[in-house]
Amino acid sequence: MNLEQKLAKLDELAQTIEQENISLSKSLEIFEQSVTLAKECMQTLNDCKGRLTVLTEEVRRIVDEK
Repeated sequence: MNLEQKLAKLDELAQTIEQENISLSKSLEIFEQSVTLAKECMQTLNDCKGRLTVLTEEVRRIVDEK
C-alpha cells in the first residue's frame, strides 16, 4: 500500500470509529490499526525527507562547482 492509500485508509478508519453504533472492542481494534498505519506513514515521510536532503545537497554541490 502506498502513502496515499494508507492516508485514505486512515481517513476511512477515522470515519468508522466516529460511528456511535460500534462496540468499544471494535473501536479499540480500529484505533490499533490506525496507530500502525500512522507509524508507517511517518516512516515513509521520514524516508522521503532523508532522500530530499541528500538530493538537495547533491544539487548544491553541482551548483557550487560551476
